[in-house]
Amino acid sequence: MPQADEQTNDQPRYLILGTAGHIDHGKTSLVKALTDTDTDRLPEEKRRGMTIELGFAHLAVDGVRFGIVDVPGHERFVRTMVAGATGIDMALIVVAGDDSVMPQTVEHVEVLRLVGIEHAVVAITKADMVDSDLLELVTDDVRALLEGSPLADAPIVRVSSITRSGVDELKAALTAVARRVPPRTRQGPFRLAVDRVFTVPGRGTVVTGSILCGQVCSADTLEVNPGGARCRVREMQSHGQSHDALQSGRRAALNLIGLDRREIDRGFELTTPGYIAPAQRIDAAFEVLATCKRPVKPFSALRICMGTRETIARVAMLDHADVAPGSEAFVQLRCGAPFFAAYGQRFIAREENGARTIGGGRILRPNARRWRPDRDAERNAIQILQQGEPLDRLEQVLTEGGFDPPSTLRLAALTGIEPGELEILLERLVADNAFNPVDGSDRRAVPACIEALFGRADRWLERFHKSHADEPGCHIETLTGWLERKSAPGLGRPLCARYTQGKRAKVHGKFVCLPAFAPAMSARDERVFDAMVAAFRDGGFQPPSLDELAKRLDADLKRLKQLAKVAVAYGELVEIDKTIHLAAEHEVDLRRTVARMIDDQNSVSVAEVKERLNSSRKYAVPFMEYLDRIRFTVRRGDTRVLHESAST
Repeated sequence: MPQADEQTNDQPRYLILGTAGHIDHGKTSLVKALTDTDTDRLPEEKRRGMTIELGFAHLAVDGVRFGIVDVPGHERFVRTMVAGATGIDMALIVVAGDDSVMPQTVEHVEVLRLVGIEHAVVAITKADMVDSDLLELVTDDVRALLEGSPLADAPIVRVSSITRSGVDELKAALTAVARRVPPRTRQGPFRLAVDRVFTVPGRGTVVTGSILCGQVCSADTLEVNPGGARCRVREMQSHGQSHDALQSGRRAALNLIGLDRREIDRGFELTTPGYIAPAQRIDAAFEVLATCKRPVKPFSALRICMGTRETIARVAMLDHADVAPGSEAFVQLRCGAPFFAAYGQRFIAREENGARTIGGGRILRPNARRWRPDRDAERNAIQILQQGEPLDRLEQVLTEGGFDPPSTLRLAALTGIEPGELEILLERLVADNAFNPVDGSDRRAVPACIEALFGRADRWLERFHKSHADEPGCHIETLTGWLERKSAPGLGRPLCARYTQGKRAKVHGKFVCLPAFAPAMSARDERVFDAMVAAFRDGGFQPPSLDELAKRLDADLKRLKQLAKVAVAYGELVEIDKTIHLAAEHEVDLRRTVARMIDDQNSVSVAEVKERLNSSRKYAVPFMEYLDRIRFTVRRGDTRVLHESAST
């Protein structure tokens, strides 16, 4: 795993703290008691006395700086709560002493677990309104709720936002837990999930959000996802204070240049250019909550909350089976609108109508493709991404990347490995001959990628043989073209050379075939074959036709044509056109003779060639057309000259 930046004693710790809990349990009042900030800023929130949108505040305690995200507790605003949970380091779970654990308490705690939050403090509010016995019962309810989860040992503090009793104890508990939260690395690509967008007169577009990773500085160029637009950071603030740079674990307000307010909204992200790529398929490990009332069926439509974005997606199961409550499965999220995610990112799945949370998961392939029919192989690949060490994940992603491997930035998003560590791992692969240039080209590939391509070539050639049973094999140029289309420009010939060097394929002249489909001849075929080749050698530049030879050799014409193809494959004959063949040595003499004649007199006519070869026009015309076709000569009116490639 990448090393987190070390935090010295004189440097403040920056963390994002998110609230969680049922409506009317006093989350906003508690934040105000802690920070003197009222996070309900909308008139509607003031009128109704409930949080609707995310609220933000800042708390500094004993060297720890908390950016607080206050979320709504009403069941209709769980989507907003999930957006608020994006990027938080720890949670402040609020439970009212006069109400105890309620439905949204349970759902919010489930969301915290699903998004990977492992540190929290529980505040039992309204402690001044109930007696100690009831507070003990509420404490027991909270312990039962958190039992068996990463939050089971969360400290519980009784507090009153009215009398402020317990507020100092709560601050101390928050600070103590914050010191146990592993510091985030400041290295690597920048990523901010946008939760608010507005315009400041005279300054332009401003976005706010939690910095998920990396660092941003004034004048940095950022990419907007989705869409890919570019913008530049004019200035930035965190909780009203201006900064030249902000790192992960901070809330940020960025004033952007070159971006219209209409080009970005909540649910978008700002990233280092080239880091995140949009995708409409994502592979993930998916968990259905044990409290879910029914299994999730293949291709169910679910509401996926990821970052601050929400979208509807169909969920395909790798095993084609329902996912029962309390169980996990590998799934593919398929959506008409683009996702933008990184390896390891968490998501929440809710019913299509948004009524309740049914599960969540962890991204394994941020940019997936259609699954292969071989589901066992697909499962093995996904398991490597889920459980493998960083080097294993990197090799798997490079294998899937084929002959056009992603950039280091993209690899960071696809593997969850920081760019600095990636460079070290890539150097290790090169040193181990596990990621090298393909036969002198500037493109690199892992051996598994080449082997996978050659396996496909085996199957493609086998299909060719079965559908062209009369052919001695596939023309080597055809195979070269296929390999180039399946790999990358410029790799067809080197890959074909490597493919045909081993035992998996045989080359006969201009043809290549699998060993099992190599041309086979009986004793009679061999006699006919030898006689046919001898006849073409004896025929010189007036070769016999296959019809004539079939009668002369008392051979089946169809079989003789097949043997002629074998002779061409073996390099014994050359096909001039569909009816005329030449012995290979005579074809060489033909080119030499024509070249000498053109050297002597600058050009040559068909009649002159006919005369020199002691042949006839019946053959001389096809001979010259053949030389034109192979780019040995070029026709100029009634004469020929040498082609540029033949004269060099």
